[in-house]
Amino acid sequence: DLYPEQLCREAVNLISAVAPAGTFSHQVIAGDELLKAGWVGVHAVGRGSDRAPAILVLDYNPSGDATTPVAAALVGKGITFDSGGYSIKASEGMVTMKCDMGGAATVTAALALAILQGLNKRVQLILCCAENLISGRAFKLGDILTYKNGTKVEIVNTDAEGRLVLADGLQIAAEAGAKLVIDAATLTGAAQMAVGTDYNAVFGLDRDLQCRVLGYAAQEQEAAWPLPLEPWHQQQCPSAYADTTNSRPVKGGGPGGASNAAGFLSRFVANDGKGWLHVDLAAAFHNSA
Repeated sequence: DLYPEQLCREAVNLISAVAPAGTFSHQVIAGDELLKAGWVGVHAVGRGSDRAPAILVLDYNPSGDATTPVAAALVGKGITFDSGGYSIKASEGMVTMKCDMGGAATVTAALALAILQGLNKRVQLILCCAENLISGRAFKLGDILTYKNGTKVEIVNTDAEGRLVLADGLQIAAEAGAKLVIDAATLTGAAQMAVGTDYNAVFGLDRDLQCRVLGYAAQEQEAAWPLPLEPWHQQQCPSAYADTTNSRPVKGGGPGGASNAAGFLSRFVANDGKGWLHVDLAAAFHNSA
């Protein structure tokens, strides 16, 4: 029942329920309009579905002043179902993939909670939403995507789709000039192998920010653990045809897969990663009561 545009509507409805009237605006970019805007990642991942991919940009600005700087951007992976695409998942890996919008759900709830607690800063919520399905229109291995910032990405695994959609969202955050950017995503099995299903994996090139966030997590009894990320992780997925591949063409992305995914994302953030934090949500979903 939850498809990309419906997820965007649900997010808007939640913020509408908690935000004072007139404090936010929003835009949904869907289908081929994504291509016109330059958001090739979300479009590519979602074009195989009959239900259009979409990006929600919600701007919470309680000051009402359009010149107020964006203090923070929250970017969420909203894959409403993930078959793996042509790199198709096995049944046991696919059956729970309604959870793959966990990042989008988490950052939407985070903004709602902050508003309820009296948030007085301008914050953008950016949800990157798609269904990753197989059809004659679906993206495939060997395709090369050219992102808005010029980065060329060769597709070697259509099941490494979360980083492809987040790349668009991180560029939107960079365009907004947000000083703090937090993205959240049920991104890699590698993170789950590293930290289990009760911890979230936290990555950052900005070590001070990473330490602050881990401190906040401890205060809230929110289990989180840092995993490695260095600038050279950008180079861990080389391509003969593009600037990078979107993974390594082996099951699970190979050794260090969660760090390599974070390295991929770091290509799309501003200020050499200062002010950016990536959360790989191993603990977003439990398939039990």
